[in-house]
Amino acid sequence: MALTLLSCVEQNNSIDPIEQVTGLKKCQHQHFMTDLRYNSTNNFLNKNVYDAYDIKHCYVHPDLHEKLMSLTPILAEKKLKLVFYDCYRPIEVQRLMWDILPDSRYVANPKNGSLHNRGIAIDVGLATMTGDSLPMPSDFDHFGQESWHRYEPKDERGREAKRNKDLLKDLCESIGLKPLRTEWWHYHFPNPKSYPIIILDKKGVTKS
Repeated sequence: MALTLLSCVEQNNSIDPIEQVTGLKKCQHQHFMTDLRYNSTNNFLNKNVYDAYDIKHCYVHPDLHEKLMSLTPILAEKKLKLVFYDCYRPIEVQRLMWDILPDSRYVANPKNGSLHNRGIAIDVGLATMTGDSLPMPSDFDHFGQESWHRYEPKDERGREAKRNKDLLKDLCESIGLKPLRTEWWHYHFPNPKSYPIIILDKKGVTKS
């Protein structure tokens, strides 16, 4: 009896509460790497805004999760990892971002909800299998033309970064994701109205 109860407890502890209640899926694979910038102070907000929501992993809609998993054989062939900088994002965080930077080129207006609030957008980069990030034309969340897809670098180092950026773009577009013209790191499903906003607060998770 004691062994049976312990087994049940262990099984219950293994259930991810955010996955369970929202229906989102956690992105975990040997060719995935998580570097959630909003679960740190290394972001343009200069504060950790995910800690209160207990977001420590990349969560996406199951449809997007399936697409991302289909990339893993290609990543394995290229000996690369897909780095997740941001995935699902609570609407309250979206409001905070808009308060700081009310510019729709870089931050979606929370009035309508963002693609991240629906679990159908990812902010990503590439890394080697040892976890070293491949150079890109700018840092993540850089609000300048260096982050734009049309940006043309002038030196060889910049051209190498552009090749990495273009490889990332090819990989994401191969699974049907669309880029954002001002952010080399952002990709999303093209039909956002088909997906609801997922509401997450500090006390629990609800879906609307």
